[in-house]
Amino acid sequence: MEAAIARAKARKAEQQAAQQDLASAAANDDPRKAAVAAAIARVQARKATQQAVNEE
Repeated sequence: MEAAIARAKARKAEQQAAQQDLASAAANDDPRKAAVAAAIARVQARKATQQAVNEE
């Protein structure tokens, strides 16, 4: 049961990061800035996933 909750939290974190990525890409006209923002969002999503798994 706890593992399912952790997976759901990780999935939610990834979705939020993807939404932030899309918003930041739309806000930034500079492709480099958009790429950096996307990379940061991916790292944050991975970190949230790892934390959710470690909380099990």
